[in-house]
Order: sequence, then C-alpha cells, then structure tokens
Amino acid sequence: MNLNPLKSALSIGNVDDTSLALPSGAPGRSGQQRVLEQVQTIRRTKSRMSSSSSRSASTSLSPTSPPYDSFFSEALKSPSSPSNGFLLFGNSFSKTLTQEKNGIMGSGVKTTAASAHQYNAGRAPLSSVAVGQTISGRSLSTYKTEGAAARVATGSAASRHQLRPAPSLNGTGRGRTNGGFRTDQADGTKSLPQSPATESAPKIQAGSGDISGVADITMKEAVEYLSSGDENFQHCGASYIQHSAFIDDKAKEEVLKLNGIQPLVGLLRSSSSRVGQTASAALRNLCFKSDGVKEKVHCLGGVAEAAALLRDTDSVEIQKQLTGLLWNLSSVDSVKPELLKSALPVLMDRAVLPYTTDPDSNSQDPEVFFNATACLRNLSSTKQSNRQALRKCRGLVDSLVSYVKDCVDAGTPDDKSLENCVCTLHNLTFQLEAEAPALFSRITALAQTVNRGHGGADAGPIGCFSPHSKSPGHERRFDFPVVEDAQPSGASWLIHSKTMQSYLSVLETSQREETQEACCGALQNLTAQEGTVSSVISQMIVQKVNGLQVICPLVKSEKANIQRSAVALLGNLTKTPNLTNSIARKALPNLLDVLSAGTKQGNESDDTLAMACRTSNSLLMKEPEMGKHLLNNNLINSLKDLSLIGYLPKSSRAAALLLYNMWSEKDLQSALKKQGMSKSLFVNDITAAALKSA
Repeated sequence: MNLNPLKSALSIGNVDDTSLALPSGAPGRSGQQRVLEQVQTIRRTKSRMSSSSSRSASTSLSPTSPPYDSFFSEALKSPSSPSNGFLLFGNSFSKTLTQEKNGIMGSGVKTTAASAHQYNAGRAPLSSVAVGQTISGRSLSTYKTEGAAARVATGSAASRHQLRPAPSLNGTGRGRTNGGFRTDQADGTKSLPQSPATESAPKIQAGSGDISGVADITMKEAVEYLSSGDENFQHCGASYIQHSAFIDDKAKEEVLKLNGIQPLVGLLRSSSSRVGQTASAALRNLCFKSDGVKEKVHCLGGVAEAAALLRDTDSVEIQKQLTGLLWNLSSVDSVKPELLKSALPVLMDRAVLPYTTDPDSNSQDPEVFFNATACLRNLSSTKQSNRQALRKCRGLVDSLVSYVKDCVDAGTPDDKSLENCVCTLHNLTFQLEAEAPALFSRITALAQTVNRGHGGADAGPIGCFSPHSKSPGHERRFDFPVVEDAQPSGASWLIHSKTMQSYLSVLETSQREETQEACCGALQNLTAQEGTVSSVISQMIVQKVNGLQVICPLVKSEKANIQRSAVALLGNLTKTPNLTNSIARKALPNLLDVLSAGTKQGNESDDTLAMACRTSNSLLMKEPEMGKHLLNNNLINSLKDLSLIGYLPKSSRAAALLLYNMWSEKDLQSALKKQGMSKSLFVNDITAAALKSA
C-alpha cells in the first residue's frame, strides 16, 4: 500500500529544565586561575503545551533529544562539581531538540511519526497537529527546540496510527540511586554562574599570568586572548566567553562578529586539558539556542575536532562538555550528516557502548551517556537516511534496547536517559516496514508460503497461525517461534517481542509522559500499516506479551496525550480480524465509557473522541454480542450531543456514523428498542449525511 505520509510537528512535551555544563578547575587552583566563582543552580521550567492539542494518530515520531541545548555555565569549577547537561523528550534534552512527527491520514486510526523531535535550548514546545490535519506554518527546518527542527509536510491517507515519537535528562542512571540518571530528578537543571566577584581586579597584563580580573576585560580582548601563545590567556579568554554566553545571548552574536569561533575550535587541539575543556564548554554555551553559531562551528570543522578530542580524552569533565556540545549541534539538520559521519562512531565507542556493556564501571559517567543518547535522539528525528544510518550502526539498537531492559529490571522507569533511549527507538520504528523490508523477510516469506498452500493471496489467515477454524470468534494461536529471530541483533530488536514487552513494562510503570508516549508510539508505528506485517506484530502484542492488560486502562488516562495514543493503538490492533474478540471484551467497556463522558469532563480532543468512535464502531459491528449489554441512554445521548458539536468536526461525523450503524445492526437495534429508544435517534439527516460522506 502506498502511503502519503503527513509529517507533522509534534508537541515536544515539557522542556522542564535545562542544565549547563560547568567547567571544572584543577585542584589547588591559584588566584590566576579563578576567573568566575560560580555555581548557582537554577531551574528553568517551561509551560506545557496544551494537552488538548491534537497529534497525528497512526504513526508518530518522538522527540529526538531534550528540547533544549545543553549549556555549560561556569568557567572554572572544582572537579567534584556536577556539570549538568540536559535534553528533553517531547523535549527533553540539553536544549536542543526538534520534534518531527509523521502522521498517516485515513479513515481509521492514524500513525504517529517516529520520535522525531529535537530540542534546542529554551525553545517553546512544538504544537500538536490533529489527526488528518494539514500542518501549516511549521517545517522541519524552522520548528526547533534547541537541537533539531521539526518538519511538516502535508499528505493524506492510511488507516493505521503510528505514534510519534518521539525528552530531558540530568542524571538518571541505570539502576543507580545516587549520581546516576534518575527520572525523579528535574529535567535538566541548569547550573548558572554566579556573578563575578564584586572587587574590581586589574586587566591582565601581558606576561603577568594573572587572570583574576577576567570580569574586567572586553569580548574583543577575550577573543584576542584565544590566539595568544600563553595557555593562561587562552584559558582566560575561553572562560570569559563561556561565562558571557551563558548570561547574555547577545554575546554569541558578538563572538561571531569578532570571528571567535575559529580560534575556539582550534583550542580543542590544545595540549592543555584545562584549555581544551574550557574551549569545549565555551562552544557548548555559544551553540545553545543559536543556529548561526552551530552552522559556523560546523563549517570550521568543529564536529570533527570535537569527535577527535572525545576519542582521545580520558577526562570525564571534557567528555561531558564534548557530548553536550555534540548534543547541541545535533539540533540543526544541516549538521547531522557530519555528526553521523564523524561523531556517531566515537559516541558509540566512548559513551554508549561502555555504559551499556559495563554499567557498573566507575569510569563511565551517567551524564556523558545522557548527553550522547540525547544526540542520538536528535539524529533519529528527521530524514530517512539518518534513521537508516542509526539502524545500521553497530551495537546502537542493541545498546538502547539493553538499557531499556536494564531500567525495567532495576525498577527505574522514570530514568531520564531511558526516555532518550525509547524516544530514539520510537523514531527508528517510523515507517520501518517501508524503509527496512529485509527485517520482515521471515514474516512475509512464511505468509506467501501459506497463502500458496491455501490457493492464493486471498485465502485464509496469515501463515503464522494454525488455520483450524475460520469462525470470527475463534482466535487461532500464533506460532511465534516461526516468525521471530531466536537470536536478534541490530535492527531486528526493533520488531522483537522482548522489546515490545519492555515497552509495555515501561508504559505501565513510568510516570514520565514523554517516555510513555514514546513506548506507545513505537507500538503504534509497528502496527500502523495494512497487511501481513502489522497483523503479525499486532498478534504478538495481544497474544504473546498480553499487551491489552496494559493498553486498555490507558484509554481512560487523565493524561490527554497518553489517552489519545492508547486509543490510536487500539484502533491499529483492531484491524486484525482474529483479535477483535479479545479487544472487544477488554477494551470496549472503556472506549464506550469515554464516549459516554463525551466532552462533559473536559475532553475536547477531536482526535481522541473520533478514534474512540471509529474503534467502537468497528468492534460493535464485528462483535455485537459483546456490545449489547453496554448500550444505554447515557451513551446514546452523549453520542447525539457529540454529533452536533460543530467545533469537533471529526468527532461529530464519527459519532453520527456510529449512531447510524448501531441501528443498522439487527442485534444492536433489538437491544436499543428494548430500552425504549426510537429510530429517529439513530437515523436522521445528521447521521445520514455522515454516512454519505464516509
């Protein structure tokens, strides 16, 4: 089936806090080394996007990295001081993240694009787009949250929903209670520099080595110091720029005009680790929320230089600054190809693989892992070629899936790095069947073999089921070992039932909405299309990992985005005929409760209510016996009211069509008549018009 994807900008959730990386100073630093005595922490919170805003239902992209770029605030700090860099999912990464969402429109549930947002520091969250709604005024290149821009392309059509992917972190660690990334920490707190000492110190004199008066120099002098042969002056200039870029955005433009980016990039090659660390921090702060600086750093070879230093350094503090810098750079689409080429292999070797393969190693820092996964999240959010490169990267998918499983086992479902991981995985499932058909070769080959045995493509069920009975109410059992790889590796983990089980575990236990959305979005993406593959994945979710016990309660979630995602996923699952009996039994009561409440409890999401109507319609028509006892006056009156609401066009049409079809089904009509209801409630001008336009 040819799909015309609708790429929509998804809301980036909350950009709750951002963190700035703080440079660390050498032990026993002298007065010459004290540039800025700082380290006052503040938390920056951003208002949440309206939960009622709608998103594409069938397929989705998760926020790629936290919604803000990572920022480094202090010039000199003791090695023990924490340096925090954050990203947000939905917008949760060091402030660079752009969210991209691809939705496939159709009469049924929609698919949400893979976790595709990227964040930029301090950007407002992306607005959501209703299912089937054309997105205007936003494009991947222009909609950003420090980190990446969300693109939107109009399109139409398809029947299943894929959830969007799909953000933020300060220190959540894999089963670690202290010092690790934990989701109970605020998303990316920023560490802000304190004001310079009130005493006025003389400007640095050439050869004096005294840099205590940095606060008294000008930006022009600071940039000139970068080219000095004296490491003290280099450090002084970089420290001043780092501090200035943190407290005043105008400093970034000033550094650009003074051509200060090139010498800073050059200092990444300095033989002095102190200078290299401060230059990294300065570049990180300059890039924060400044696409102009990011482009300049890219043009001057900054990505390759940062990757080279990250590859060679053993300093955790430098690793924090460099991964924060790469995270910030990853929010700009034009920089991503170079990041994939130069930085991705180093991020894997120096940050991701060490942390996931040896989580108990004291040499691995959770902040470095957080920053690295935020960068991956941004990289996964836009072009197909980017997603393909990440899927093929050795050990990447394996590491992310392993980390998710470890967090489930450790009971840390609110870990912030976990959010980055599931958002990245969510994005990598976007349009997976079309972009990586080889992953599904076992499923498609088996289906073709069985179909031939039954006399053609239209004969019987999918080949992974035993065809004992074709009665609607009989659920054939799935021969799972036949279609699953016994030893998955790489991208094959994206479609394995063990990964789906991890998603469900996180979905059930996490309190982080962006994390939950990403898990639900990945399942939506995998079940969004028509055909064998989505049907097999749907049966894995329902029959092998018992997903309905987690998904069905979320239909009544008080979190609007989670409720919408759960309803959309159920709509996708309902497309598989032999699952309707189980779904109707477990989900129909909750779906009809949502419709009975209508808009009375503040639910005015056109997408959610419309999808609830469509999914209920499908289940009632296929399983009328299970729905008869659930029909009542409250439900019918609510549907009638909903059909008359002009500002919810999709919901009103879907409610009217549901009413018409209820009366058309003989068993349901009989049950309705017994309750004293008349035909005019169900068959009238409004419902007839809805039927005609369906």
